[in-house]
Amino acid sequence: MPMKHVVLCGAVVLVICFFFIYDTCMLETINSYKVLDDHNRARAERIEQEVGQAGRTRYILLYTSFFEEKRWGLLAETLGPEFFAAKHCPVTECVLTSYHQLLPSITEYDAVVFHVATGWDGPLPTLRSPHQVYVAALMESPAHTKHMLGLDGNYFNWTMTYRLDSDVLFNYLNVVDLESAEVISPAMHPSWRNGFQEFSNATLVETVSSKHKMAAQFVSHCGALSGRDRLVKKMQSAGLDVDVYGTCGPLTCPRGKPECEQMLDTVYWFYLSFENSLCVDYVTEKLYNALSHNIVPVVFGGADYNRFMPPGSYIDVQDYGTVNELVDYLRYLVDNPSEYVRYFWWKQYYALENTNYYCDLCTKLHSADAREKVQYYHNIKNWCQTN
Repeated sequence: MPMKHVVLCGAVVLVICFFFIYDTCMLETINSYKVLDDHNRARAERIEQEVGQAGRTRYILLYTSFFEEKRWGLLAETLGPEFFAAKHCPVTECVLTSYHQLLPSITEYDAVVFHVATGWDGPLPTLRSPHQVYVAALMESPAHTKHMLGLDGNYFNWTMTYRLDSDVLFNYLNVVDLESAEVISPAMHPSWRNGFQEFSNATLVETVSSKHKMAAQFVSHCGALSGRDRLVKKMQSAGLDVDVYGTCGPLTCPRGKPECEQMLDTVYWFYLSFENSLCVDYVTEKLYNALSHNIVPVVFGGADYNRFMPPGSYIDVQDYGTVNELVDYLRYLVDNPSEYVRYFWWKQYYALENTNYYCDLCTKLHSADAREKVQYYHNIKNWCQTN
């Protein structure tokens, strides 16, 4: 039977209540402030034990699978400090594993990471140490998660998601300044250079002028809550030719096939980067797939896209009053390739760079401030869904 535990007053650190994991274990008659005080004391004792060994290795357990990936797409089941060193992480003394038995007890891991987009096949941990951090990882929008997040109140200490206010950012790519090597975005308030209006490139104008199709969309999730399917049909009704690839359209082009990548540079003018959900900060690989090529992304989502890419690098559907206005502007750009290539101005200043969220997780686990801070997400569902 799954069990839920809380920290109560007295010498015993953990008291295990024999209820189902998501039932209410803490009765109203219990003084919640005293419970928190006792938990703080237990954590403080653990921190005192770590004095003199601040650089000790932190162990991170990937407790669940990431969709079908038991290793979360990593090259090995267990990766040590050499992995973090190879990624040029500022802190390298961490071990990352999906092998539950690497340590003698589940309570010995410093962080336990749960992928909360899907249901969990196995049982949840029945014991939990006060020093441990339970991490809710989510890269899919909460609108399309199968796991019932509402059941997870007061369970997770940290979030590792696509949202910019996450404890650890779980994103696709970073934008890096080529001159300073500084990571500019994603960020709440990135400081962007200017250059859209002044940019010109005759060679690039000649190159893009050979394009001969209007727009492409790659999509396999049909009937998305965002209504993107209806939006594409409205754009087609307004006279814009859109080739739809994937299970939601008549065309196919296997992922990873070189021809599929090349045609974004040579065939199509626009790439429809339409998200399946209109959620805060929810920006997926669809945007970055376009930005990696000489094609202009047309975006539709719930994010403030200036937090992710500089103005003048994309076209936002929601900046236009009607679909007809949007389509008219896209046609204008095709008829004026010198205006079209302005959308590539940013590439002289910035580059896209792979992220390593495990670096940030490792660094945070070594942070004294993070270890000493007692934190629980009382309603993880509301946090994920807040717009």
